[in-house]
Amino acid sequence: MDTRKIPVFCYWNGCIKDGPDGPFYEGSSPRVIRVESKIELSKLLDDLHRVTGLEKGKFQIDLIGRYPSIVQPSMVKYMRLPVVDDCSLETMLELPSYHPSINNVEFYLQVIPVSEPLSHPLTVANSVSSSANQAARKRFRTDDANVNVSVRENTLRTPRELNSNGWIEDEQSTDAGNCGSGGGNSEAVPKNANLENSGPTNVLSNSVSKQLFFSSSWLDERELQVGMLFSDKDELDKAVKLYSCRRHRGYFTRECSYSIDFRRSYGCYKCGWTLTSEKTKGNFFEITKYRGPHTCEPEDVGSDFLACEIECLIRAQPLLSVAELNKWVKEGFGYTVSGDKMLDAKKKATIAISGDLEKSFSVLPKFMAALCSSNKIVLDCQYDILPDSEDASFRSVFWAFQLSIEGFPLCRPLVIVDTIDLSGKYPGKMLVAAGLDADNSLFPLAFAIITQESLSADTWRWFFGCIRKKVTQREGLCLITSLYPDIVTVVNEPECQWMRHRFCLRHMCFKFYEVFSNNLMTEFVYKAGSTSYSSTFNYYLKKIEEMNPEARKWLDEIPPHQWALSHDSDGLRFGIMDTNLIFTTYGFVNKDRDLPITTCMLLIFDHLAELFKSRLGESLNREELYAKHVMKKLEEYKVAGRTLDVLPLEQTGESFKVTEVLKGGNKRFFVHRSDRVCTCGIWQLYKYPCPHLLAVCRKMNIDHLQYVNDFYNIESSLGVYAANFNPLPGVSDWPEVIDAPRLFPPGSRKIH
Repeated sequence: MDTRKIPVFCYWNGCIKDGPDGPFYEGSSPRVIRVESKIELSKLLDDLHRVTGLEKGKFQIDLIGRYPSIVQPSMVKYMRLPVVDDCSLETMLELPSYHPSINNVEFYLQVIPVSEPLSHPLTVANSVSSSANQAARKRFRTDDANVNVSVRENTLRTPRELNSNGWIEDEQSTDAGNCGSGGGNSEAVPKNANLENSGPTNVLSNSVSKQLFFSSSWLDERELQVGMLFSDKDELDKAVKLYSCRRHRGYFTRECSYSIDFRRSYGCYKCGWTLTSEKTKGNFFEITKYRGPHTCEPEDVGSDFLACEIECLIRAQPLLSVAELNKWVKEGFGYTVSGDKMLDAKKKATIAISGDLEKSFSVLPKFMAALCSSNKIVLDCQYDILPDSEDASFRSVFWAFQLSIEGFPLCRPLVIVDTIDLSGKYPGKMLVAAGLDADNSLFPLAFAIITQESLSADTWRWFFGCIRKKVTQREGLCLITSLYPDIVTVVNEPECQWMRHRFCLRHMCFKFYEVFSNNLMTEFVYKAGSTSYSSTFNYYLKKIEEMNPEARKWLDEIPPHQWALSHDSDGLRFGIMDTNLIFTTYGFVNKDRDLPITTCMLLIFDHLAELFKSRLGESLNREELYAKHVMKKLEEYKVAGRTLDVLPLEQTGESFKVTEVLKGGNKRFFVHRSDRVCTCGIWQLYKYPCPHLLAVCRKMNIDHLQYVNDFYNIESSLGVYAANFNPLPGVSDWPEVIDAPRLFPPGSRKIH
């Protein structure tokens, strides 16, 4: 006999409450006792009477177990499981064996004076949270040998036959005493059930157990099944309607005037889904025949409906990805929705949780505290104190994650900054600073959300100062921004540490078009800025001068090294010409008007968590030594280099003349290996070999990969995304912030 001792946490002198993860106990600390794995319920209750000091005979102790209804790697949800017999007790004590991730067995003690009427066990059972009542269903049986329940022959199935949806239940025992002693389990039969025999073929033998299913035990379950009981036909109709709506399938009701009071049938026009129920002698409606689940395609599933379905999951696990949510819907309801629709539903669910536009500002301190408690983060919040010193009007917030700070040194010495408009009732802007990883993918560095009216030189001074003081002190960083006057003013200040400032070519073209409103000249500006050849740059500027001399003068006022690739002689830009990647990556935050600030920040955090996880997985699975875009370009250059003539210019093997033979005339390029330059400019600009260097390496029989910058290698990628973000606590666990003012929406000072 198994005599293992299992630690059990017992709670009393408090109350049971329901949270996003299920029931929890409030008002007392647990008392830990160790019990034998095969202990009988009566023996355990006797022990609890002694432990609690509650005299047996004067008080009755009822046990409620905290049972895991959903166990997934990223989520565990619980339900209340009344412990009414030895079987249900055994179910609770088996938890550590079946779910290694769950360490504690928890019992909530409900104390009832014996002078008061006792609650019926079935009443307790029907109050169980219905998220997954597998254990509740499999334990409430009519095992008493003195009780016979009227049932139909075709409902007598073995547990395995009844278990079409994969639930594993105990084998039905012919020994009534195996699942409890005495007549305790007979209380699971409804008080108004007809216990008279209805004939030999409809009587459940004394030696066979019959499960009773009630609507409260399945509403959130995966499937209906034969044997479920409903109090009346209206409850059955509501159950079928709920089942169909949650799965977005249509159905019809088949009614006959002569049988409507004792038989209900339902079916689906598109597939063979059918359900038949009949009235029992106990006046219940029992499912006697069932063919399911649906095999037809679901009707269109709206994001509003999905938001309601996933809200409880988001409350418990705010960082559940769209893929994980889609998997949950697929497993639960049998259909798949698009990623965009699920993302829209997640936004709506998040808004419902974290508050609307006004409420989200007051929730912001708690949300930031939750981020700090789960992940290391640097932040700075600005606000305006209102007449009541405990209140403040939101102005701006800056934040950066420690994982980004630690990964940035392995990125290129480059920071790109851009803004994203936040529209709606409280318009503003999101400021984003990012680096670039080995794959030329955006690496998130720092964020800020500001009000529209607060955007000024002071705001940019604050933002750049936060980056320099809180995020990175790397020297030699190249900063790429728009031509926004306030940015230029701040960067040109002596105390500003951004000495290597470059302009985004896309913003340059926008600004040029605003002044001259000419599409063709704007196209020439873009071509002049994006070419790596000085001759081509001069050609397009001359074309612009011929069309409009004032336009050429306007361009000459801007130093070419700040906007033209051909003049980036030091290769500070690494070939990156614009900041459009920022909008492409984070533009999702401005697709919806009136997106609350906490929802916006939560979606960004969600994106970052998924980004780090996926990028690390991609890096681990690579076989190449360097980034894919570099290896692909090198293969192209290797083919082109085979037709080039290479002539050494000195015996040291450092300088070479490389000739490209063309019909219109030969082109000559000069390569110097130790200086890492080629007159074509590609090597200096992109920090990996050009076709001419590859031709030299082929002639000298040396490895050309030694000339690829280390920022492109796979080791850098692994280091950049070496760690994962920690899950954000459930909403109910967000800590209160005592020393922060109560935040109100921007401009609230005008209202007060």
